[in-house]
Amino acid sequence: MHKTNARTRLVISVLILLALIAPFVAGTRNNYYLNILISYCYYGIMTISLNLLVGYTGQISLGHGAFMAIGGYAYAILSKTFGLPMPLALLAALCISFSCGLLLGAACCKLNAIFLAIVTIGFARSVGLFLTNEGWLTGGANGFTGIRRMHIFGHRLSNFEFYYVALAALLLMFLVCYRLIYSKTGRAFQAIRTAPIAAAAMGINVNGYKFLVCGISAAMAGLAGVLYALNINYLSPDIFNKTSVFLITMTVIGGMGSLFGPVCGTLVIGTMPELLRPFAEHLNGMYGVLIILVLRFMPEGIYGAITQATRFAADRLARPGKGILPGGRKGG
Repeated sequence: MHKTNARTRLVISVLILLALIAPFVAGTRNNYYLNILISYCYYGIMTISLNLLVGYTGQISLGHGAFMAIGGYAYAILSKTFGLPMPLALLAALCISFSCGLLLGAACCKLNAIFLAIVTIGFARSVGLFLTNEGWLTGGANGFTGIRRMHIFGHRLSNFEFYYVALAALLLMFLVCYRLIYSKTGRAFQAIRTAPIAAAAMGINVNGYKFLVCGISAAMAGLAGVLYALNINYLSPDIFNKTSVFLITMTVIGGMGSLFGPVCGTLVIGTMPELLRPFAEHLNGMYGVLIILVLRFMPEGIYGAITQATRFAADRLARPGKGILPGGRKGG
């Protein structure tokens, strides 16, 4: 069983503490900032799920937002149209998302690189067209309205209370990914990413594990879609059209192949629209520039750069004048 070191436990504890007190800093009755905090939670789940697929298994997906749409719409339809109780509708939405992920995995398990990316784009486009054209079920281009807010024992949750539900879901998904990555299955995922031919030669069922990770990642994205539906109470196909590219941006900038990378990417990209509101029309271009800069100067993402800087600082403090300077030169 993998044991985390003291530094990692400290980082996790600090992040959880900051997340717990964030609503009090933002204002417990300020719904605008509370909605931003809630969006960090469901986008965090999305980036964690995408990182599991891309960062740890090497499966390129440019249509991951489709699973978020599937989860959100499945929950909305089952709870409002068919009248299922919230727990059953939630469980069914996750099962539907998982099944769709397995279907896509079965179709793509033998594809790699650009071919896999093209198929995932086509899948996302197909889901978007279905949601738009089947208005009798999904509301069509006008969207699906009237989604009921989350209730617990008859009590309607406020945004302040719902934030902690979303945060609990995020922490649970983080724990699931952590335990999965450091298990036999997670080691198989990483072997497939690094050298699929060598992994197959060692007896790893490459196609089977690709099939499995697609289902798990899709179910997690479906959960994010359910949280989105419960928070916004409205769904539209247009909402998810650009989500996939948005998620890839978060994952790449934060740092693929690390547990904390998606968290960093979510915080940075999720905050940019608020900080750069006067330049909203140029925001997509800024995302592109930021990706170029990160890939050029921080190939392991923001979290990777922070980790390297921390190690360098710790080394300098432990051995004054003897640390390794940037460029490989020795200090002192």
